[in-house]
Amino acid sequence: TMAQAARLSAVANRLTCGAVHIRTSRPHLRAPARRLSIRTMATEAAVEPSNPFVQYVVIRKDLGQGLGWPLGSICAQAAHAAVAAIWEHKDHPDTQAYCAPDAIDGMHKVVLEVKGETQLVNLGKKLEEAGVAYKLWYEQPEDYPTCLATRPYRKDEVSALFKKCN
Repeated sequence: TMAQAARLSAVANRLTCGAVHIRTSRPHLRAPARRLSIRTMATEAAVEPSNPFVQYVVIRKDLGQGLGWPLGSICAQAAHAAVAAIWEHKDHPDTQAYCAPDAIDGMHKVVLEVKGETQLVNLGKKLEEAGVAYKLWYEQPEDYPTCLATRPYRKDEVSALFKKCN
């Protein structure tokens, strides 16, 4: 089945460095696929195991080390940016394939870090110049950038842009 293919694809494609894999332990809670186009995209995602859809999330290292933020607060910033990037691009076919019911258990996220605010903002400019859709998350009410997340892309489309991130 497509669900089995997606799970096998996810297992075969585990990223080894800096990747976070989020899986549900209750697959029976997944909603059934409602649209053929999403099912088709999920199938396509499953048959490209060497080039999965990936969402990149980049956090500022100085938030924890320099500013003393607790790990939970930093994780919250990453979660905010990731969800906002997905929501802002929910109608894009790659986002729909990434979030399709048959692909949801095989999501790939690559979580990286940059030194500080300047590097994060510069990465955003670099992504913008390359035409990569992303969300730069700002902590409120302080109004300074804390995290950046892309919409889902095929790994080979954007991975080179993140080579300087740790």
